[in-house]
Amino acid sequence: MRILVFEYITGGGLLGQALPTSLATEGGLMLQTLIAELKCLDNIQLCVPLDERCARPDMLSQSEIVTISAACDMFALLRDLLTEADLFWPIAPETGGVLQGLAELAMSANVEVLLSNPAAFAVCANKYATYQALKKCAIPLVETRLLDQWVDGLGDNIVIKIADGVGCLDSLQIDAKQLPAAIAELNDPQSYVLQPYIHGQAASLSCLFKHGQAWLICYNHQQIVLENGRFSLQGCLVNMPTDKLDFYRNLVNEIAEAMPGLWGYVGIDVIENAELGPLVLEINPRLTSSYVGIQQATGINVAEQVLRLRHADPVFRGSRNETVQISIN
Repeated sequence: MRILVFEYITGGGLLGQALPTSLATEGGLMLQTLIAELKCLDNIQLCVPLDERCARPDMLSQSEIVTISAACDMFALLRDLLTEADLFWPIAPETGGVLQGLAELAMSANVEVLLSNPAAFAVCANKYATYQALKKCAIPLVETRLLDQWVDGLGDNIVIKIADGVGCLDSLQIDAKQLPAAIAELNDPQSYVLQPYIHGQAASLSCLFKHGQAWLICYNHQQIVLENGRFSLQGCLVNMPTDKLDFYRNLVNEIAEAMPGLWGYVGIDVIENAELGPLVLEINPRLTSSYVGIQQATGINVAEQVLRLRHADPVFRGSRNETVQISIN
């Protein structure tokens, strides 16, 4: 079985542009981990596009790499590579419809994509659409509004985010009194959303989903720094102990029922507030930075279980129960 693995940042998605250090690091870690897990399985052949500016991942032979130069037409090349692939595993941001576009590219080539369906992408890619979809099901959420819905009531501190932004990029925390001025400075105000700034522990849930079913793999802490109004993800602590496991298992089941198009690995970001409890921030229908530490922390080969989802339910035989630090910056 031949799998085309395409990590957008390190795989040539930013040809002709600077490679953001944090995203290149995060993408490289996820790619390295996915390759290592797939290499543990029998009867798997890999094809991995790699930007010529990026170091070759360990374990890959030269024959498994397609080197991408600045002159390359990335999407034309992907179409060619898909003609020889049985499965496609993209790792890409939702921003600008990139992840959804990659999935649709593969589907048009009649190649199975190891991700959720496009309808689920469309919802998860937009923080306001996610909020609307989950609110109908009474799932605890961070309130999210479009900019033109702004009225008092979000509190003294407001977070402005790009609706389809990935991670902490382009997220800004400001005093509510400064909001009108901040909105006036935005190039495309319609592409942003507003949320109240909520104090608490930033956390994430690493899960597998399959057409209305969900399995919680582990609970993680995100190490997010707020400096001069800007957020940055420094790393994460994977497989942290928590007394909320039952709550989170129920939560992911409720999300699976609300969004039955979710499939494969999904990361769910939450904020744990002392008074309000855990609140869902966003859903990432793709590999996330926490994925990098799961096998080391639990012994579970996530890639193996995602492939298993194609014909059966996952089987988690964890051989360890440790907490692993993943550093990004």
